[in-house]
Parts: sequence; structure tokens; C-alpha cells
Amino acid sequence: MPFLKIEELKTLIIDFTSHCNAMCGNCSRNISGVEVNPNMPLEHMSLDTWKKIIDNSEHIDEIIFNGSYGDAMMNPILLEALEYASSNKISIMIHTNGGIGKPELYIELATILKNFKQPSGVTWSIDGLEDTNHLYRRGVIWQRIMDNVQAFIKAGGLARWRMLVFEHNAHQVKECERLAFNMGFKKFDINGGHTFSAMNSVVGEAIEKFKANKKDEARTIAYDKNYLDNVERVKGLLEKGFDKGHITCKWQKKRKVQISHMGEVLPCCYLLTDRYPRYSDSPYAIEQKDIKWPNINTESLKNIVQGETLTYPKDNRFKICEITCGEV
Repeated sequence: MPFLKIEELKTLIIDFTSHCNAMCGNCSRNISGVEVNPNMPLEHMSLDTWKKIIDNSEHIDEIIFNGSYGDAMMNPILLEALEYASSNKISIMIHTNGGIGKPELYIELATILKNFKQPSGVTWSIDGLEDTNHLYRRGVIWQRIMDNVQAFIKAGGLARWRMLVFEHNAHQVKECERLAFNMGFKKFDINGGHTFSAMNSVVGEAIEKFKANKKDEARTIAYDKNYLDNVERVKGLLEKGFDKGHITCKWQKKRKVQISHMGEVLPCCYLLTDRYPRYSDSPYAIEQKDIKWPNINTESLKNIVQGETLTYPKDNRFKICEITCGEV
């Protein structure tokens, strides 16, 4: 069975680079918030790869730059790539921590995004205020975010503030929301961390490299469960067993696929997260280590999504599929 028919595919999630200015504690691109993941190819997506994506995107409605390994604003060809893709038939949303580059870059970005189907804009991942944002988003400078946001909004850019909620910043949600709308953000939303487990916010030498990578012991910063959107689903799976759940692929249902910075096409971001594993004993990485993911550089998007490789993880009940898409 094909993952999707090409005319059914509507959304592309792009990992545009594996470079980033930050060292977030639970990010796939680094180990324990201290070292860059040595198994990850440290590269930008090339313009040639990007052009192949766009040239295969006849039926696409939406492209989202949301990196599992890097921040799209780090890729020096971003503006050129957007110019090449310019179309009133496709909307663009770029996710960034906001601390990369200078205001002039964001002024130009705001102008280019007006050439796309609306709403197109930037989602700013800001996890608190000046005294808390850096606790998880290590290395991101607060004033630089504020300068870039103000320049982008003043230039007519559509901005959304998205906040990860931890115990250390949960008390600031309302204050962040007020600041967002006072600055001109069009939307403020929160993510309670339903897609990954929170590890301790890291300072210093990442709390002794997350206590020598004993991650469970280091999870002293928990998410506020009021913001979790799938507690009941997970509760049911825990009671009956993840291996007893019915797997309904969320991404297949939403008609979207993930494309890595190397041009590989995967069925979702969850699998990409362990494509270049930080830890060799990761069960999610072991399951996919022998899969050769199809690549947009050598194969058409049509052949890829209508082939069988993207359905293999679900059909073979990969653990990550049971956990993220299992239902009872």
C-alpha cells in the first residue's frame, strides 16, 4: 500500500539545516545539551535539493520549516530558496528560536513572505521571559530575539509566539501572552511537551552532562499536565499495553511528510529524530538502522510517497509508531 497518492500530499515539513545557535537540552542535534551529535551530518540543505523539492510540489498547499536538527534561519540560502519557491498557491511557516542574525534579515524575510499564500509567517519559539527563556534554549540571547521580532513585525511580517511550558516558566504563561500581543504577535500558543519527555533545564556543564546521561534521574523539570493534549490516549495505552494499540499514522492522516536536510523523505518527524541517533542503544534508532530512506535528490516525490518504504515502520509496528500514534 502506498503511503499517499501524490495528489493527496498537501504539507511538507522541512529540516533545512542541521546548524543551530542553541543547545537545547532535549534536542536531537546535541548530547546532553553540551556536545554536538557526532552522528549527525553537519550541513545545510543545498539549493539544488531545495529546487528538487519545489519542482515536485505541484499539489502542495503548505511548507513548514521546523527543524529536528537545526534552525532554518541558519541556512544562508534561505531567502534565495524562498524567492525560488515564491507562489500564491503555497503558504510558508518558518519556526525559529529568533536569536539568529540581525534585524535586517527579518525585514527582508517579512517582505518575501508576502509573496506566498496567506497566512505565511514565522513561529517564534520563546519559552518564557528574559529570566527563563535561556534555561532550556541555551545560547539564545534574549535582546537579539526582541530586536529581530520587532523588526519583522514592523516590516509587516506575521508572527506567532509558541511557548514550551515547564515548571520553571509555567507561572509566566499569562505574562508572555500579554507581551506577545503588545508586541504585535497575531497568535500565542503553548506546547505542554506532548511530543517528548522533558529533561532538566540545563545550566553550567549541563548538570554534569545530565548526570552522566542517566536521563530519568535528571528529569527534575516536569511539564504542566494541564497543557497536555493526549493524556487520555497515553493512559489507555499504558493500561492495555502499547503493543495492543491500533496504529493510525497522524502524518498520513494529515497528508504530510518529513524531508531531512540531506533530502531524505520520512513519514514523520519522530523517525527523523532518531535518524542520526545521539545514543547507539536507542531502540527507535535500532529499528530503522537498516532502512534506506528514499531521497528527493535521486527519486521523484511521487514515486517516494506512492512507494512502500514510508509505510514500513507502521506496518511493522515500530516502537515509535506505537507510542506516538497508537490508540486503544
